[in-house]
Amino acid sequence: MQDFQRVLDNLAYLGYQLSGPQRLIAILDLLLVTLMFFLILMVLRRSQAAMLLRGILMLALLLVAVMVLLRLPTFNWLLRSVLLIGLIATPIIFQPELRRGLERLGRTIGFLNVRPVELANKVVPVLVRTVTDLAGRQTGALIVLEGLSNLDEYAATGVPLDAEISSDLLETIFSEKTPLHDGAAIVREDKVLAAACVLPLGEQPLPAGMSQGTRHRAALGISDKTDALAIVVSEETGIISVAADGRLTRGLDATTLRDQLYRFYDPLQDSVNGRRGLRERLFPAIRRGSRRPVDRGTRVRRYIGYAITLLVAALLAVLAWLLAADQVNPLRTAAIQGIPLSQPRIDPGLVLVSPYPASVDIEVQAPEDVLASLQPNSFTAQLNRTEFQAGVQRREVTVRPGAGLEEVRVVDVAPPAIDLNLQPVATRTFTVNVVIPDRDSLPFSYEISGTAKVDPPQVTVAGPVEVVEQASRVEATVALRGSRSTVQEERIPVIKDAQGQPLVGLTVEPETVQVTVPIYQAFNTREAAVYPVITGSVANGYWISNISVVPSTVILLGDPAELDKMGGLVDTASIDVSGAAADIVRRVPLAPPPGVTALNARGVTEGSVEVRIAVVAQTGNARLAVPVDVTGGEEGVTVSQSPASVDLYLSGPLPVLNQVLADPQLVRVVVDVSELTSGTYGVTPRLIVPDELDATVFPETIEVRVERRVTSETPPPATP
Repeated sequence: MQDFQRVLDNLAYLGYQLSGPQRLIAILDLLLVTLMFFLILMVLRRSQAAMLLRGILMLALLLVAVMVLLRLPTFNWLLRSVLLIGLIATPIIFQPELRRGLERLGRTIGFLNVRPVELANKVVPVLVRTVTDLAGRQTGALIVLEGLSNLDEYAATGVPLDAEISSDLLETIFSEKTPLHDGAAIVREDKVLAAACVLPLGEQPLPAGMSQGTRHRAALGISDKTDALAIVVSEETGIISVAADGRLTRGLDATTLRDQLYRFYDPLQDSVNGRRGLRERLFPAIRRGSRRPVDRGTRVRRYIGYAITLLVAALLAVLAWLLAADQVNPLRTAAIQGIPLSQPRIDPGLVLVSPYPASVDIEVQAPEDVLASLQPNSFTAQLNRTEFQAGVQRREVTVRPGAGLEEVRVVDVAPPAIDLNLQPVATRTFTVNVVIPDRDSLPFSYEISGTAKVDPPQVTVAGPVEVVEQASRVEATVALRGSRSTVQEERIPVIKDAQGQPLVGLTVEPETVQVTVPIYQAFNTREAAVYPVITGSVANGYWISNISVVPSTVILLGDPAELDKMGGLVDTASIDVSGAAADIVRRVPLAPPPGVTALNARGVTEGSVEVRIAVVAQTGNARLAVPVDVTGGEEGVTVSQSPASVDLYLSGPLPVLNQVLADPQLVRVVVDVSELTSGTYGVTPRLIVPDELDATVFPETIEVRVERRVTSETPPPATP
């Protein structure tokens, strides 16, 4: 059923193309394909292939219906392959009929006429004279005039001549005593191509009262399979006949034969029997039917047949379109989300109360290569009407592809419609109230001086009447965050109802206000940084890397003049660091001037602070020449190394380096040969140094030569 649904979707897409922006191109495309199938069916309907074509069409339609209605994967794959092979084999199967139709069309168009009048004037008199002479003597003859269809395959069955046409030559060929008389003579332009040729016999019966002669059946056969014209002279009666387009015309005299020949060589010329125009060339059935009276019922049936043929051609064109769309550039369906929805144009006296979505989702159908390039911004979405009134109203959403995307069909839109609630606009004026949620965050000795100011002090609130009536106040919130100076910020006013809940759907004019909160420090207080007083020097090879104080600042309370002299610093009692080789952490009292008190941020007297002094060792580096210490040697083993000593580069704290320099035995370079057999090796030595130091050795590899002497107690190594 999925295949059936896909066919329905493809048919819906075809209908969209025929009625969409590119309908002219789609209609022209479908009309041309329909016309092509119509011409092919008209060419084949009266041929021997008509029944074969009808059977093929019925079988193909049946198989396609099974493929669409039933989901049979293996059968569907096999059927698609067979249909593809059948499409390729169709021109081969119907090659004769298609060729005759194209040749008939080519002969109809004047600029494709390859038989000049000069050729007709040269050949026609010779043929008329020869045929009338043979008919007068009742000598049987079969002369085939080549048209646009090549007759080489039939000429190959006879005796090649390639001689210039003449009455003497033709009468000699068909003389009863010559070996070439039993067969057909093929004429190409003004040459006799071959004689005694074997032609295919026609399967349709001869006219009533006429014997089933081989010559006449051969003439019908060659005229039915090609566009050649065959002239037959009856051996029994001497009657002249002409076969063309699979139809035999009997009882011709010299005049009618001449007209037939001129019409063959020049299809567009007028004759006493009328014009062979485009309609007769394309539809031989019309021409043949026009030669005899046709009653009204026959004419109606003929037109009904043409209508049915046209309908079948149209169905084949639609089927071809579906197959081409599925094979060349298959149609696909995809969902695209986030299509921006344009805002509706609402009268200034109205305001939208209900929520309005910013985007919509759609489902589209398009060829595969087009679908891959689609993005949300490839479409425009808007409401189908732009005029709105107060109240609740429903508007459908219209989504259109952008420019150059005419092949895209929008299948579904979600949501398909939007309910809009529009209300009249009301306005009210409110004084902005300043809200300071963190007043307690101000440090001790700092305070808000006076009241906060708002610029402008009032704002105008606008929106739906029912929402504006719920508004109770407008607030602007400012956070101090422990500030030590005046706070000045732009804030967005918030509209709240009587319960303190924010209201939505309202606008404020202006959108922001300037809020100023003045903050000052008390006149007899100052904020000062704590300065630790350090005396003495740390141990040799160490230095002070960092000093931290907790708290780092205090508030000084005292005479303003004395506070101004202190300059923003307060000293601690002295801290002696003489000989220190590790961090120092001490609680040290403060030493403010007399009459000045140190307070912490909470306003409590702060008599001391905690001082942390980081004492770290200084770093340096050194180079030592260290002998290589070989271990693992045993009795009977001789070991030699190169070099005998290496350079050892050390870096780290100076106190540790000084210890190593004073006692080089603290570092070693060791090579272990306990697991080595006789031979020469490159060994990486093992370094033994204090943990505080980083070491690098040069060279990195020691060449070691090991020789083991064989004794009676030590058996020689086994030979592999």
